[in-house]
Amino acid sequence: MPRKAGIPNKITSLIKERLADIISEAIDSIDVKTLTVSERLKLIQISVQYVIPRLKQVENVDEEMPTNFQIEIIDRLDKYKDRDLDKAIRK
Repeated sequence: MPRKAGIPNKITSLIKERLADIISEAIDSIDVKTLTVSERLKLIQISVQYVIPRLKQVENVDEEMPTNFQIEIIDRLDKYKDRDLDKAIRK
């Protein structure tokens, strides 16, 4: 007979509880001072996944990226006076 909705699975909760105890004991038994640098880095690499949430890609829908560009190619600078050149560069 299947369990009713909303009632937790006894076996799953028992396993989670036992694993939590085992992990807690293992963490308490680690002497970080005796680890090598590479072992410490590996410990950090594995642990950080459970402490810091992973970033998700976020699309910024508020700001639209321009889709049209205007490019002016200047092939000769002597066409422009100094004032026009400054104006063309600032565009």
